[in-house]
Amino acid sequence: MTSPFLVGLVSAWAIAQVANGAFFALAYALGRREREYLGFALLSVALSVISAAVAWTYATTDAASGMQSIRLAHAGGIAGCLFNLHFVLRYAGSPRADRVLRIAYPIAIAFALLLVSDLWWQPGSVRAQTSQAFGQPLHYYLATPTLLGSLFYPVAGISLLATAVVLYMAQRAGRREALTPLMGVIVVTLAAVNDIAISADMAALGMYLLPHAFMVYAFGFASLLLYRYGRAAGALQQTATDLERTTEELRNSYAELEVVQVELEKSKELATVGELAAAIAHEVRNPLAIIMNAVAGLRRPNVEPEDRLTLLEIVDEETARLNRLVTDLLRFARPVSVKKTLTSLVELAEKTRSLAQEHRVIVSRREGAPSHVLADASLLRVVMDNLVENACHSMPGGGDVHIVIDSETGAGQELAKVVFTDTGQGMSQEVLARALDPFFTTRPSGTGLGLPIVHRITEAHGGSLQMESEIGSGTRVTLRLPIGEVAKRPAPEGAP
Repeated sequence: MTSPFLVGLVSAWAIAQVANGAFFALAYALGRREREYLGFALLSVALSVISAAVAWTYATTDAASGMQSIRLAHAGGIAGCLFNLHFVLRYAGSPRADRVLRIAYPIAIAFALLLVSDLWWQPGSVRAQTSQAFGQPLHYYLATPTLLGSLFYPVAGISLLATAVVLYMAQRAGRREALTPLMGVIVVTLAAVNDIAISADMAALGMYLLPHAFMVYAFGFASLLLYRYGRAAGALQQTATDLERTTEELRNSYAELEVVQVELEKSKELATVGELAAAIAHEVRNPLAIIMNAVAGLRRPNVEPEDRLTLLEIVDEETARLNRLVTDLLRFARPVSVKKTLTSLVELAEKTRSLAQEHRVIVSRREGAPSHVLADASLLRVVMDNLVENACHSMPGGGDVHIVIDSETGAGQELAKVVFTDTGQGMSQEVLARALDPFFTTRPSGTGLGLPIVHRITEAHGGSLQMESEIGSGTRVTLRLPIGEVAKRPAPEGAP
């Protein structure tokens, strides 16, 4: 039996290698997801198997157990060579990694099958070997490999040499951190040469060195990680600094943008005021010109009474037009102040009949439709009057204006839907698209503020306005208004 100190030392290496493999396996599982972490974990476990087998062969005094320890050591060696090659190729980012591994894995499987089929060693070749280590006797078992089994040792040497070359090329390519694992691979390679020589029954130092050499390799890879994390921390700090600088620049840009936005809003307001002033000037100039011409006519001597009456009627008409323009302008410019009360839709619709002269206003209420809504009655009267007046003007030869009161559910609330339909001339799509623009009108005496006022009042009530029209097919305007909680109750007794 070998010195308990040496057995305990190699066993400790095996435990340390298992712990090392568990650490990198956890690092892979807990989110890093980098292939070299998993590859190095598997390599650590494979080399821990070799260390455990070496400790076993040092401790056993039975030839059968010695043979089992030899098999276990070779199984770890096969896996160790494969995982070491896989790990290094992935770490270095070799473009030929997949091609090499497609060859390496079948070779490893073939050697594993050879190992379990008892074709690796010559029958009856197991024997005890005694050597010296640190002044203490060293006992272990050896077996003579067959020709097929002997093929593993040069293949293992080629695998280790290939990993050293890959790491060297990575270091030459600028990955300076590859130097420490390269030194570890060189130490492991030298130790593996010694251990292979022992297993192949060739001249050797007399002591397995791979369990000890692997700790140098593990230290080299750990220093690589420290370098990588240091570099990542530096890059992260630089990124944080850049982000802080960029954030400050964005903050300054945002402040400047706010100033520019305020200036743009002012410019937009001034432009709107300018457009409004121009539109008002245009609308006012025509009636004023007509009034001035009429007054000039009235000042002429010898004006006939009939002509005087005609000129006075013109002055009255144009003055009324100016008054209507000012009224609409004030109504459009002032903020809409809504004072909601329980308002009868049917009553307001019926009152629009006073606007019709050669037309009929037909009011109907669908079954289940609300009769009342919470709204400002005076403002809602303006809305209905404008819509009915527009419908009548679109039918110069007379016609019917249908007002249908219905209900609808939208946006999670009950709505009153009032549909105004006429059989007039209709509007083209170009005119329909501009119908809500202030001062846009197709009527010679219109102010172009009726529909914009209707739209503003509707929105102030939380409702919506929809217009549909085609040339020759009339116009359909749909007014949607929230009913309101109070309006859902039964109408007061005697209410229309």
